[in-house]
Amino acid sequence: MTTVFPVGHGAGPESEHHVIRVGRTAENLSAAEFDVWALAHRWTTVTELVAECLAADIDDAEQHVDALLSRGVLTQADDATEFAHRYRLLPLFVGFGNRPDDLERFAIGVPGLEPLALVSTTTYELWQWGWVAPSLWAHCEVLATIGEPGTPGAQLDVVLDGVAQLLSDFVAVLEPVS
Repeated sequence: MTTVFPVGHGAGPESEHHVIRVGRTAENLSAAEFDVWALAHRWTTVTELVAECLAADIDDAEQHVDALLSRGVLTQADDATEFAHRYRLLPLFVGFGNRPDDLERFAIGVPGLEPLALVSTTTYELWQWGWVAPSLWAHCEVLATIGEPGTPGAQLDVVLDGVAQLLSDFVAVLEPVS
């Protein structure tokens, strides 16, 4: 089954729509479209996303998903390698480093508040350094040369799992490669 991911950064409501910044452009979403986009952060398939939308009483869920896919605010990872070449990850919030009570987990969030995300070392490295790479694939290439050697393709599943967690915790955004 093909995974669907949200693209862009929510920039807040503006009069009668929600603004999603995608690269250097902005997309204006209706309230229902914004709800669909927000639910897509759960790393799901199109079928599961539509089902979640229907459970959340979002009318015309399939049409909204199709429209958001065509507008580039949602994307499908039909081919994981192609997807990794087309997108990069941008971090949001502040990294707090590893937890004193769990040295293998790293916190991300807002200073003075409870962390928004607790992630593994690998996912924290993606969050912290992934933006430097021009694409997710380039990040996989770097990972293949450090730590446990391998091929970029062998790193891809780990990177996509990290992307999914970071997006679901709203501490990173996907942006198209420019």
